[in-house]
Amino acid sequence: MRDRILLLLEHRGNRRLLTEWLKEGYDPIEGEGEAALSQPFDLCIVDGMALARMLGTIRSRKEAEQGVFLPVLAATSHHERGTGLRKITESVDELIGVPIEKAELAARVAMLLRARRFSLQNFALRRALEADLANAARVQAALLPDRPPSLHGFELAARCVPAREVGGDFYDWDIPSSDLLTFTLGDVCGKGMPAALLMATIRATLRAVSRQNGPAEALNLAQRALSVDFERSGRFVTLFHAQLDLSRRRLRYADAGHGHVFMRREDGSIEELDSRGVPLGAFFDQDYQEATMEFRPGDTLVVYSDGLIEVQGDRDAAEIRDRGQAELRQALDIEAVLGRLIGAARDAPSLPDDVTLMMLRCIGA
Repeated sequence: MRDRILLLLEHRGNRRLLTEWLKEGYDPIEGEGEAALSQPFDLCIVDGMALARMLGTIRSRKEAEQGVFLPVLAATSHHERGTGLRKITESVDELIGVPIEKAELAARVAMLLRARRFSLQNFALRRALEADLANAARVQAALLPDRPPSLHGFELAARCVPAREVGGDFYDWDIPSSDLLTFTLGDVCGKGMPAALLMATIRATLRAVSRQNGPAEALNLAQRALSVDFERSGRFVTLFHAQLDLSRRRLRYADAGHGHVFMRREDGSIEELDSRGVPLGAFFDQDYQEATMEFRPGDTLVVYSDGLIEVQGDRDAAEIRDRGQAELRQALDIEAVLGRLIGAARDAPSLPDDVTLMMLRCIGA
């Protein structure tokens, strides 16, 4: 398909001359007035008089391309260039002197149309990339649990807001037997697609090893299984991985360098959790240790990623904890608390990091 060149010159004779010069390699279109700009074209050649009359329409037509380069070549005399055309030329991409030389016209047209083709190719690639990222975001969202399980004596909720289309934060849960709940919150170093790829691998590995093993041994097995991936990618992940005995209300957990977790007791007091190891993938000879904690009715476990701190600006972890505690005092259910705590991330125009929050409350028998 040949490039279409719109000729918006005041004198019909000049339009006909350029049509003869350009018709061998292009599809020249003679036009008059602003209506001519509504048709599709790849390059517009306009003289100074027409440009002065249609300046606003030309600007609007270029903006309508939504980021694709639509070149405008202005044919101007030396007198016009020195008498007020400087402001007008902000809307054109090249100038050519009149009388126009055929060889110079051919060179300028070829250059501008080449730039437009590159712009169209970049636009198509950008659209394809955006579509791929949107598909990746849907796939990653589908990997996360879509609804909390029905648990005897407990309620569970979680949210994840990636800083980009996809991210390295994740949460997961599984019920390996009727009386056990296994759950994880992880934060892969970095953001975007590289972190998302590693996140999917870690999540699948932990799911596989957690069904027959406790939290610490599951992390040890995952560390060994993923050692090559960690080494090649140069990345690591912080994790809080736990298993809850629903009938005994007993939590077994292992912390791989995560640390953003606390228990809010029913009386309002806060308990920090112990047994913090190094991030998964940081040191391959690490043996993770396990700790336990008992739930009582009204207690709530809160686990979050460091993105929740960053989206709060200057607030530190203690302030985030205090805000969560205040929210917990007022709320009847953790879904409402979680929605308010993570609302700042959803409302932010941009996020410095992925934000993930998980809450587990004991509601009694």
